[in-house]
Amino acid sequence: MKKRAAAVWCFLVFFLASGLFGAGAAHGGLRDALLKAAEAPDDPVAQAELARAYNLNREPGKAFSAARQALELRPGFSPALLELAHASRMVGNHGQAVRLYEMYLAEEPQSVEALAGNSESLALLERWDESFASAMAAIHEAPKKAEGYGALGRAYRIAGRFAEAVEVLRQGLVFRNDSASILYDLGLCCIELGDRTSALAQYERLLELDREAASLLFRTIYP
Repeated sequence: MKKRAAAVWCFLVFFLASGLFGAGAAHGGLRDALLKAAEAPDDPVAQAELARAYNLNREPGKAFSAARQALELRPGFSPALLELAHASRMVGNHGQAVRLYEMYLAEEPQSVEALAGNSESLALLERWDESFASAMAAIHEAPKKAEGYGALGRAYRIAGRFAEAVEVLRQGLVFRNDSASILYDLGLCCIELGDRTSALAQYERLLELDREAASLLFRTIYP
C-alpha cells in the first residue's frame, strides 16, 4: 500500500513540476484534489473529491475513473454516486444519469444540486413533467438560490418554452448575476425569440465569466 502511494506521489510531483499540467487544468481545486488522492489512494472521500474536481474542470472521463475507485473502496458511497451522475450527464448518457441521481436522492432528497442535475437529464429524455417537478423541488428547497431557477429555465428551454424560460432565468440572476450557465441559457432563449440584442448582451457578460460558453453562444448568434 505504501509503495503504491509513494509511486503515485512521485509521479504527481514530476507531473506538476514538469509543467505538463495545462494552465486550465492546474487550478487550485484540481491540483489539491490530485495531491490529496495521491496521499490517500485508498480513501473513498479523497477519490470522490477528485471526481468532483474533474467534473468541475469538465473532464468527465477522469471523473468516472475517480468516482468508480471511490465506489470500489466504499460501495454505495453517495458523494461518488453524485459525481458519477454528473459525469454521465456531461457525456450525454442521461438514462444512466437519472438512475444515479435517483439513487443519490434516495439518500439525500433535499440536495438542490442533484435535483437540478436530474431535471436537466430528464428534460433531455423528454420526460417533461418529471423534469419540471425536479427543478421546482430544487426551488422549493432553496428559494433564494439560483440553481433551481437555472434548472427550471433550462428545462423550459429544452422543451421549447422560451418565453417562460426567460422569465425564470431572469429570476435566477436576481440571486446570482454571475451564473455562466444561466446567462448562456438566457442567451439561447433570446436567439430563439428573435432578440439578438439581448443575446449579445448575455454574450458580453459571459466573456468575463466563461469564454468557452461565450464562444458557443456567439457561434449560435452568428452561425
